[in-house]
Amino acid sequence: MPSGRLRPLFSLANRLHIRTRQQTVREQLLFRPGEAWHERRGQESARNLRALGFLQPTRITARCDSDSVTVRVITRDVWSTQMEFSLESADGTRYGSIGLTERNFAGLGKSLSISYRDLPGGRSRAMGYDDPSLLGSRYRARIGSSTGANGASDDILFGLPFYSEDATRSYLVSWNRSTSVASLYDLGVEAATFNRRFEQIEIAWGAGRRRERTVQRLTGYFDAWDRRLGPSHISTPNPPVEFLGGEESVRLRRFSLEGRWWRPSFIERTRVNGFGLVEDFDLGPSGTLRMGYAPKLAGSSQNEGYARAKLDGGVLTPFGFGTLNTAVETRFQSILLETIGTVNARWYQQSQFGQTLVLAAQGIAGSNVARDFQAVVGGLSGLRAYPVAALAGHRLWRLNAENRWTVGERYWESVTVGAVTFVDAARAWGPGSAGTAWFVDTGIGLRIVLPQWSLGQAMRLDVAWPVDPKRDGHRRPVLSFGSSQAF
Repeated sequence: MPSGRLRPLFSLANRLHIRTRQQTVREQLLFRPGEAWHERRGQESARNLRALGFLQPTRITARCDSDSVTVRVITRDVWSTQMEFSLESADGTRYGSIGLTERNFAGLGKSLSISYRDLPGGRSRAMGYDDPSLLGSRYRARIGSSTGANGASDDILFGLPFYSEDATRSYLVSWNRSTSVASLYDLGVEAATFNRRFEQIEIAWGAGRRRERTVQRLTGYFDAWDRRLGPSHISTPNPPVEFLGGEESVRLRRFSLEGRWWRPSFIERTRVNGFGLVEDFDLGPSGTLRMGYAPKLAGSSQNEGYARAKLDGGVLTPFGFGTLNTAVETRFQSILLETIGTVNARWYQQSQFGQTLVLAAQGIAGSNVARDFQAVVGGLSGLRAYPVAALAGHRLWRLNAENRWTVGERYWESVTVGAVTFVDAARAWGPGSAGTAWFVDTGIGLRIVLPQWSLGQAMRLDVAWPVDPKRDGHRRPVLSFGSSQAF
């Protein structure tokens, strides 16, 4: 516990905070009494503990004791009740969200959350529960629900995930249902709305094995999903023809098989997103291919095939490290239906002076897509000087560059302060983007981190100026803030 003038405050916080129980820590460890000790499993256990969001493993050491090994695990609790928020002003209207999450209820590692969102899609309230180790087992359970003026959603998940690299089996059952009012944007303005309903049940069973450094997995799926889109309601003159449509429905009962080849290669870094906290990055190559078929005989609207491929990887050099994640997904009959591809690339370069340069590129493209598909970028998604739906289309690129400095650590025994400068750029093509070019902004920001209180959270305060095009004919600064990084 920090010393100094704020010691009484931390002492009070410790009394109010329920410490993590030893059993909760043991549930995340990948080794048990009587099993052979592997350093790799100790490292993976540390990553599991960090992923909980309320524990920081400070030491996992093994000491020989006759013909056995004694493993000592030391962790540090942080304040597990976390506030999440964001706020953005666009065209005189404020959008944002606020939420409260308790990630370690009663010291048991169970997560409870509530949130309120006021976004362009409407206002909603949500709550959820997540149990990563049901009744002390490897099984996981999750339930969530939200409701608002424009719809509602519910989701449930239960099963045994691939909880470690060495896990040999997995089986999961999930169900989700949502009703909403979908919006389509043309030149930053809501041009069409329609009702949307989606319901899906997915059952999965998988087997895996590890051979030396390589993880191999094979998973079978059964998906039953139904989607209905209502007729479009037009709110602007001359909208893109792709926004028009009557009632549509698709019903699929699909069987598929997925294979994954993965060679994990994790590195640990600090001062990347968390300003001083240990973060894990997987630079190992991974390839996933999923193929399936939805027969009309099983209840589908039509006979059709399905394919999905993912390629992920990274590279480590003396000048920094980078990650790349790509995916493409399609349904097909005699032609390709709803083909969507995504790419997400990042490069991190760090210096010994507490400085991190982050370069990011994110792209998405859709072909022959459903009416409710539209890629959108704006003030709440990495284009900080413009409205929340400034750009929209069937293809989109967003580029970000942010230089982050750690200005000072442990102010008042607990606060770490960082500063940033940034440039955002984005462009969209397709319905809703006619006549637009690249949008570019630049700005400065402040980051405040409380490592004693939360993991992976940086309170963000940014001021951005539109460079090209101007906003309402001016280059006035736009203020935004939140509880996470902007991209």
